[in-house]
Amino acid sequence: MSDAGQLQADIYRLAGERDWEAVEARLHPDFILYEGASLPFGGEWKGRDALQRCAAAMYGTWEKANVDIHEIVGGKDWGVTILTLTMTSKTTGETFDQTVCEAGRFEDGLMKELRIHYFDSAEVAEKA
Repeated sequence: MSDAGQLQADIYRLAGERDWEAVEARLHPDFILYEGASLPFGGEWKGRDALQRCAAAMYGTWEKANVDIHEIVGGKDWGVTILTLTMTSKTTGETFDQTVCEAGRFEDGLMKELRIHYFDSAEVAEKA
């Protein structure tokens, strides 16, 4: 795994452990997380605590949500995480999956931005 891929893997591991202090230490002071505007938790999330706030909003949208990370790859400045997000709707009880690619850009060893791309964000919004 390349440098950016390893840095991204460390952040995802720490987020999974809910070690938000350690996550924030690996995020740039000008960190921005981008979620599609059509999503119920969409928009630009700014600041070192943005990942934690967005995760709380995303998980809070669903009765249950589970992340299954398949692979993290990267280069010098970018890391990409490929995962499956399995969500259960609070309103219908329906469970469905989405493939998600999350692209993180690093500057000076810190994640400066994270862009989250769902396979079908319209389906996510519809079932939320």
